[in-house]
Amino acid sequence: MKKKINISDKAFEVISNQKIKPIPKWEFVLKNWGLWLGFGLCLILLTLGISLSWFGIIDNIITPNFWIFMAFVFLVTSYYIFDKTKKAYRFEKWQRIVFILIIGVFVGGMLFKVGLASKVDRSLESRVGFYRQMVPMRMKVWSSPDQGYLSGKITKIIDRDNFQIIDFSGSVWTIIGRNTIIRGRVQMRIGEEIKLIGVQKGPSEFEVEEIRPWNGTMMQNMMKENY
Repeated sequence: MKKKINISDKAFEVISNQKIKPIPKWEFVLKNWGLWLGFGLCLILLTLGISLSWFGIIDNIITPNFWIFMAFVFLVTSYYIFDKTKKAYRFEKWQRIVFILIIGVFVGGMLFKVGLASKVDRSLESRVGFYRQMVPMRMKVWSSPDQGYLSGKITKIIDRDNFQIIDFSGSVWTIIGRNTIIRGRVQMRIGEEIKLIGVQKGPSEFEVEEIRPWNGTMMQNMMKENY
């Protein structure tokens, strides 16, 4: 008669033979926290991507292609990480996707509504040199003084913060400012082509906050073609 094999003994024998060691509890805890931290970070990046996508689509300031792509990447990554957590089994796959999308769209929409998307876009442009190559501004934007964007050629200089320009549609603007930020290789001289960020104060008056170089004649020609 064969001796009945005890499952516990069999398992102990396999563990002994293969020298399997139990995984410490702290590793499980660390992995769990790592997953949730990664999920939270991806959600933040997803909401920013959606917010900047709305900024590009609705305000028509930037081309949104890059941020739409990044939002999709962070959506997929968020789903993948959440799928690895202990709580994932409680939801169907479609519920996980909808849950993440709702958070991303709602929070991203709120960030766009309060103006954070615009601030993030400007911050990235000033801090990341190649950012504007990936997320170019629409050409007509730089002739939208009511939205805070103006461009043209300097025709008269009073001082560093006060001067006149003629925009690419032929209108003359009086530029006023105080402690204006000048970025790039801008030279404040007659004939210099520049881009301005600030606030329109009147029909032909613009309060400048930041001056940037106008990059090359090709961009100027593209701007002129839009008129």
